[in-house]
Amino acid sequence: MLSYWLATIRRAAVVIAIIGACLGVFMAGVIIWEDPSAWADALLQGTLGFLVLSAFMAVVLPASNTWHAARTVSRHGLTLSAEAVPLPCTAEIRVPIRPGITAYQLTDSVLYALKQLPAPEIDEVKEFTHGELTLICRKSLRLPVRFHISITTDRDTATVTMDARPTATWKIVDDAASWTVLKTFEPHVSKAVHDEAGGTSLT
Repeated sequence: MLSYWLATIRRAAVVIAIIGACLGVFMAGVIIWEDPSAWADALLQGTLGFLVLSAFMAVVLPASNTWHAARTVSRHGLTLSAEAVPLPCTAEIRVPIRPGITAYQLTDSVLYALKQLPAPEIDEVKEFTHGELTLICRKSLRLPVRFHISITTDRDTATVTMDARPTATWKIVDDAASWTVLKTFEPHVSKAVHDEAGGTSLT
């Protein structure tokens, strides 16, 4: 949990600094508006405001995020780590396939396998086409996640790429929801493709 908390602070550092600086400038502006000669006091108060808010956001908000993330991953049988912080969360697998196997067959098998899982529950199938699958998961997660799978076939190999990210694309952290979806779904995607293709996983 400590590594996740520290990684969250590093990821949010720029945003925290910008918000703190905005508050500091606002405070200094108010003081100067009331007394145009009070530049020294305005600078001091603005700097203190920047430091206090930045320190609060750097400690309290990541701590809250870490607590929620720990609950989310434990609910899905995972262990929280720093790799759950970066967004989006991605993975790729390659599986040998028999002649005649199509991307649509593999996509259909993956969707069927993921629908059997008790959690994360699939709330919506946004896209289901030849080699493309996009799912929305909300239940059991603090924030909704968009999980996208792309499957391409090239003679004797199927390449599967997975991408999990918040549905709100402006989020810089999501309480490990995307990482939880990826890590929970990934082995089942791999097994479904392997079983349908009748091959042996590569990397």
